[in-house]
Amino acid sequence: MQKLSAYSPTGFQISGDPLFDPPIGDHQDGEAISLVFLISLSVTFAVLMLMLIIVAVYVTFCSTDESEYDEEVASALPNLFKKKRSGVLLDGSFLTPGQYDDEQALLEQEAQELPRMSTFEVELYQRCREFQKMCPPIVKEFGTYTNINDKQFIKDRGIQSYYFLPSINDNVDQYGNFLPSFIVQDKLDVTFTKFNRSSSAVMNYPLPHNKKDAVYFEVKVFKYPAKSNSIFSCGLVTCPYPYFRMPGMAQFSIAYESTGKLRMNNPFYANTLLPKLQEGDVIGFGYRYKTGTILITHNGKKLMDLTHNVGIDLFIGIGAMNAAYTRSYTREGLMEDCDNVSLRERILASDMDQKAPRAIHEQLENVHDSHDEDLASDEIELQVNLGQLGFVYVEANVKKYAFGSVYGEIGVPPAYNGDEIKKDVVLQKGEDLPPMYPTEELAPLAETTVTIREGEPSSKDLEEYENRSSTFDREDGAEEVRPLKPRSNKKKNRKKNRKRGAKRGFK
Repeated sequence: MQKLSAYSPTGFQISGDPLFDPPIGDHQDGEAISLVFLISLSVTFAVLMLMLIIVAVYVTFCSTDESEYDEEVASALPNLFKKKRSGVLLDGSFLTPGQYDDEQALLEQEAQELPRMSTFEVELYQRCREFQKMCPPIVKEFGTYTNINDKQFIKDRGIQSYYFLPSINDNVDQYGNFLPSFIVQDKLDVTFTKFNRSSSAVMNYPLPHNKKDAVYFEVKVFKYPAKSNSIFSCGLVTCPYPYFRMPGMAQFSIAYESTGKLRMNNPFYANTLLPKLQEGDVIGFGYRYKTGTILITHNGKKLMDLTHNVGIDLFIGIGAMNAAYTRSYTREGLMEDCDNVSLRERILASDMDQKAPRAIHEQLENVHDSHDEDLASDEIELQVNLGQLGFVYVEANVKKYAFGSVYGEIGVPPAYNGDEIKKDVVLQKGEDLPPMYPTEELAPLAETTVTIREGEPSSKDLEEYENRSSTFDREDGAEEVRPLKPRSNKKKNRKKNRKRGAKRGFK
């Protein structure tokens, strides 16, 4: 390799040698590194694309599309990608199986708890057992209770298709007159009357699939006295449900009691986990389709999620009971209740002092017998909101957890008042009737002289015609009166016309 040299103007010699010679293998290593980087980048991109494809396939086949979900199409798809959910609710916790499946365990439970109840509560429990033996609850997969006609009707009418079934309680007076336990007003407002002892109202259709990830409803306590001798509960039940039993006390049901207890399939025990209800409170229940979870809210705040993998048709149920006939809700019964340990400890600490705080109203201290005396219940009014009004729970409004549209696909009926009527030409024509007549035509006719032409009958001729009559002799000599026929003026007119024509021809 030749070395080049030159002299600068300043006299210094500048050599042509490079300052440093790069290693011979560095250029090849750089090309190798760049090739490995490109390969790794392409592999990463391919892996990401594969992951996106997998996610797209999962979303398409394994999850529900909220915007384009169709029940008919979904039912026609194969069950390869559908999640399997347990459709049986077994015990009070909805999770631990076998607690009440064992007949011997149930008998032991009854022997321990039934003596603590009043005769009225024992009768209700026994009736409920017999009722569910004769009419077992329908425990089927979600969405299988309603047929095609019912689904089409709900799709057409929306929320207007839902209503509470009327009272069928066998409560009559001594004369056989029916005394309703509750009255349903405006389809979704239920008022429990003074004749109610223990009853429940159930919705006609189960919870629908509203094409969202959950469905939600709320119950407002519109009327409930502060010191009431009655209690109520709201929740979800299966159908058929005992009409004489509050929700939560029979099999396959869950309910929020006004006492703050959360009952799930259990007439004996309940958990005091929730706040007590009073007039003006709003409680809500929601059901998530994917996980089968039931959520509970109180005055717009979410309290908890209950149960999992509940995949059966559930109905809205509300009920009330006269607590004066029960021992479980009296002062003595509360001492024995496992949920009121703190109350029992305070009473024992005070050495049964009479100044101990009283838990409930004085009327509930003594147990009344429903057979010996008829104690009127306090009226309770509950209003159910399926989405026809705004929810107190904000998330349900934002995510549209309502049962559906208010009026369905048919829509609201036409209005015959307001500004819309002004645009209808046919309805506007009704304002022009009757027509406006001129005032001259409406005035009475004045007396005027009328000239009568020759040959026309006059008023005198008419009077004569009405009064005249002809008589003639019959063969038996009796006279028969017959009205004369009006004289025809045609012949006279013909003769006059002939005379006039003859005169004109003579002239």
